Amino acid sequence: MKTEGIRRIPLFATLDEDEFIRLSSIFVERQYRKNQVVFLEEETGDYMYLVLSGKVKVAKKSGVEGKEVILAIHRSGDFFGEMALLDGKTAPATVSAMEDSRIVSVSGEDFHKHLMGNVKVMSQIIQVLCARLRQEWQRQSRSGDSADARICAALQELATRHGVRDARGVIIDLKITHQELAEMVSTSRETVSRLLASLRKDGVIDITSRRITILDERRLAEVGRPSA
Repeated sequence: MKTEGIRRIPLFATLDEDEFIRLSSIFVERQYRKNQVVFLEEETGDYMYLVLSGKVKVAKKSGVEGKEVILAIHRSGDFFGEMALLDGKTAPATVSAMEDSRIVSVSGEDFHKHLMGNVKVMSQIIQVLCARLRQEWQRQSRSGDSADARICAALQELATRHGVRDARGVIIDLKITHQELAEMVSTSRETVSRLLASLRKDGVIDITSRRITILDERRLAEVGRPSA
């Protein structure tokens, strides 16, 4: 298996070449087709996963109707599955491929033997976990906001995580459907489509090939600001 792609994952960016070579034997690459499940909620976690290409969603069923809520989207360079290895509990959500993806796994045994003892790697993992916790706190604080406010907040969050700035604004470098965005904020696809059309008409965003560009960050924040 080629390790160039793994070497570029931010988790290993602080390692020198010798350190990385010593770890390279623990990686196992696998291909996942679109909609294929990586692991199910409540499964016992045996692996940590690193996304080389494609994207996966972390989702769980919510409410009596069992609607799917997307908790996170991971793409190239991201990792997941580490929580179950750290605390020994079952997976808190189901992870599945949103598109054809290449994913590397690290067994729980290798995780504890090789990664837990590496201060540089564990420091990176802790930083990511802290960032995810802050995002979840922010999300919980918005749970009582209107659907429009939650959608705008989700766009801002995606821009922070996946944004590429150019002369026009911030491109969310992630193809996402209206349905997927709706599942991120627990609303309907129709509500998302209505608001995006309105934002596009008002020149706040642009949409090309399912990629959203935020043209006016200030106005997007104003639209997303909860009313008093």
